[in-house]
Amino acid sequence: MAKTKKKSKKLPKPPVIQRIRRAFSLISKSDPWINVSVMILVICGTIMIVSTKVGETTTDSMVVLTTFIKQLIFIVLSYLCMWTINRLFNFKWFTHLENLIIIVAFFLMLLPLAFSASGGSHAWIRLPGGFTIQPAEFAKPLMIMVCASSLYQAHKNPNMTKNWRFLFRKPFFCWALMMVGIVFQHDYGTGFIISTIFFVCLLVPAYSNIRQFQKFLKWGIGTLVVAGVLLFWVTDIGTSIMEHTPLAHIATRIENAKNPYTDVYGEGYQPVNALYGIGSGGLFGRGIGGSLRKYGYLTQADNDYILAVIIEETGIFGFGLLVLLYGILLFRLFYYAFKTHSFTYKTVLTGTAAYLFVHFFLNVGGVSGLIPSTGVPLLFISNGGSSLMAIFATLGLCQQCISQIRIKEMKPRAYRRR
Repeated sequence: MAKTKKKSKKLPKPPVIQRIRRAFSLISKSDPWINVSVMILVICGTIMIVSTKVGETTTDSMVVLTTFIKQLIFIVLSYLCMWTINRLFNFKWFTHLENLIIIVAFFLMLLPLAFSASGGSHAWIRLPGGFTIQPAEFAKPLMIMVCASSLYQAHKNPNMTKNWRFLFRKPFFCWALMMVGIVFQHDYGTGFIISTIFFVCLLVPAYSNIRQFQKFLKWGIGTLVVAGVLLFWVTDIGTSIMEHTPLAHIATRIENAKNPYTDVYGEGYQPVNALYGIGSGGLFGRGIGGSLRKYGYLTQADNDYILAVIIEETGIFGFGLLVLLYGILLFRLFYYAFKTHSFTYKTVLTGTAAYLFVHFFLNVGGVSGLIPSTGVPLLFISNGGSSLMAIFATLGLCQQCISQIRIKEMKPRAYRRR
C-alpha cells in the first residue's frame, strides 16, 4: 500500500495587533533598559513642557492643548526616525552615498540663513503652522555615522589604518563643512557639541599607527581647556579681548555665569530667575504645575531653562530621577562599547554617549550658573522636534549595533561551549 502523505499543519497567523506591533518595533535583541529610560524621559518631558505652557494661558487659552498635540507629533516623528535608522540603515550603502549626504547636509545648514534669526542665531528653517526645523541638530548623528563609517571601511581595507590622515579624511571633511555652517548660523553651542562628538570618536580606535596622533590630540584638547579656564574664568583677559569682537555676546554670558546679579534686569535676568526657581524647589518641589517662574519670568521656560522649572516643581528628587535615567543610558552605552571588539560599534556607542553627556552637562551647567549659558536643550525634556528626532535616530542606530553585539559577541554560555 502506498504511504499516505501527511498534510502539513499550517500555523495560525498572529492577530493583526501583534503583526502591527512586530512591524513597528525595533529589531530583536535591542537593549530594554535604554528603551524604558527613553520612554520615561519623554513622558516626563511632555508633562513638563505642557506644565510650562500654563503660564501663557492668559494670552492664549488654547496654548496647552496646541503644545500637547505638537509634542505628540514630535514623538511620533521621532520614533519613525528611530525605527527607520534601526531597521534600514546599513554602513555598506552609507559608504557609497557618504559624500553626497555630507554635501546635502552642508547646504541644509545654510538654508536657515534665509529666515529670521532667533536669539542672534540663524539656526531654524521656519515652516507654516509654527513648526521649525534645526538642521544643525541632525549634523550630530551624521558626525557619528561618518566617523563610524571610516572605521567600517578600514575593517574592509586595513591599509587605511597606516595613516590617520587617510583614516579620518572624510570625518575631518565633514566636521570642517559643519563648522562653516555653524559660523554662518552663529550657533556656537551646537558647534561645540559637534566638535566634542567628533574628537571623542577620533579617540576610539586603538590602531598602533594612529596612537601618536591620538596622544597629540589629547594633549591639545587638555591644553585648550586649561587655557580657557585661565583666560576666561580665573582672569578676565579672554572676556576683555572678546568684547571687541563679533563674539561679544559670549563674553557677556561668561560674565553672567560668574555673577548674574550684576545685571539682574538686563542680560542676567534669565540666569537669576533660573536660580530663584532652583532655590525655591527644595527637596520635593512645589508640585507639578506649581512653578512661579514660568509666569513670564523665564521666557524660555519650555526650552533652555526647563530644568529650572523641573527643580522648582519636583525639587531635588525630580532632578535626581533625571540624573538616574541619564546615568542608565550612559552606563548601557558604555557597557556594550566595552563588550564589542568592533571599532565601528564602539564609535557609534561612545559617540552617542558623548552626545548625551555634553548636552546634559551644558544645559545643567548653564541653568545652574556653573558655566556660561549655551542655549543647548535638555535632550528628551526640552521642547523641540529637531533635537528629539536627532537623538532618537542616533539611539536607533545604537540599538542596531547593540543587537549585533548581543547576537554575535555575547552569545549564551551554552552556545559558547559548542
